[in-house]
Amino acid sequence: MLRLHTRKLTLLLLALVLSAGTITATSTAASAATPTPAAVALSVLKAMNTSRARAGLPPLKSNAVLVRSAHAHSLKMAAHNTMTHQFYGEYSLGGRITGQIIVPHVRWTYAAENIGWSSRMDTTGALGIEAMMMAEKAPYDGHKRNILSRQVTQVGIDVVFDTRHHRIWLTEDFAKFNNG
Repeated sequence: MLRLHTRKLTLLLLALVLSAGTITATSTAASAATPTPAAVALSVLKAMNTSRARAGLPPLKSNAVLVRSAHAHSLKMAAHNTMTHQFYGEYSLGGRITGQIIVPHVRWTYAAENIGWSSRMDTTGALGIEAMMMAEKAPYDGHKRNILSRQVTQVGIDVVFDTRHHRIWLTEDFAKFNNG
C-alpha cells in the first residue's frame, strides 16, 4: 500500500506473502493452459469490484494510463526479484502515473498503489494476493483501504509472469483524475 507517504505496510504484505502457505507454498508451472496476464488482471478487477459492491461502492474502471504505470513497475520488480514501491532511480508512483499521461490537461488528484507476489503463477495466485489484501485488519489494512477507497475511481492492474524467479507479480495503481 502506498499513499505517496506510507511504506510500513509493504513490509507487512511481504511478511504475509512469505508466510502464507496458501499463496507461496504451491507452485504451478507456466504452461499453454496458463491464462494471459490481461485475463488474470481482469479476474482481479472483477474480484476487486465485487468487494467494492459489497461495501456499497461503485466499481473501479480500468484506465490505460494506470495499467502502463503498473506494468512498468511490475517489470522492475520482476527484473530485481524484489517487492518495493520505488526502486533507486525510479520515479515515485505519482511521477510514474504523470509520465504515462499523453492527453494534455489530464491530471491525477489522488493516487495509491498495492503490490504483491505469489509463487502460484496463475489466476488463483493473483486472486490469493487480492484475498489477502481484503482480509487485512486495522490498523494494518492499507491495501484493503486502497481497494475500498471512495477517493479513487480508476485502477490499472498489471500482472507479470516471472518464469526466471517463478513468481507472479501484481501491481494495482489507483487514481482519481481531474480533466481540468
